[in-house]
Amino acid sequence: MSGTALDIARFFQTNDPPTSTHYVIGRDGVIVQCVGESDTAFSNGIVTECHDSWWSTRLSPNLVTLSIEHVKLDPLNRKAITLEQRRASFSLVKHLCEKWAIPCALADHEGGITGHFSIDPVRRWFCPGPYPWEDLIAYLVAD
Repeated sequence: MSGTALDIARFFQTNDPPTSTHYVIGRDGVIVQCVGESDTAFSNGIVTECHDSWWSTRLSPNLVTLSIEHVKLDPLNRKAITLEQRRASFSLVKHLCEKWAIPCALADHEGGITGHFSIDPVRRWFCPGPYPWEDLIAYLVAD
């Protein structure tokens, strides 16, 4: 979706059926929280065929995830996030990992960080697009 982080947050507030995300990061790096971290955001949909093996089809992924959306001008997610988004995203992910004891690694059966493609490779195979996963992990483990 295009617009500002605040525009997207407003969209989620008025969307029918209701869906949301915990955070939206604007192209300018502005972070807007849409849902409390202890609350369920329904942006992750359902687990579909060919999902990564650690997801259970008997449990909604929305109940066990924190979700972050990045505002992009390309609805197919072919373009990279902006430098400002990258900085904000990395910082937010690090904060969430520290606060919630999320492994600072790509997701596996023990937890970690992943995209919609992991949960729903049928309809969201393109999400989040060309995200800098390796750079994120390097940032998270650096100290």
